[in-house]
Amino acid sequence: MPSDVMLHFKEALDAKTKQQLVTTLAERLGVSNEAHHSAKPHLMFFPTDPVRSPPHRILAAVREQGYQVQIVDL
Repeated sequence: MPSDVMLHFKEALDAKTKQQLVTTLAERLGVSNEAHHSAKPHLMFFPTDPVRSPPHRILAAVREQGYQVQIVDL
């Protein structure tokens, strides 16, 4: 069953950067390409399969891209 993951970035990300990041996560971890972009440039959330792409793997993959990020527990 999918669950939502919310990411809180230290950096402000524009819409294009967020979409590129989601695309990368979709390719690497199978997260949904249907990210829900917040109007706040430092937040991003999307549905994911917790078995295929658990939060700790998402966090590691985003950090590998050079971002300072935390997962917000929903």
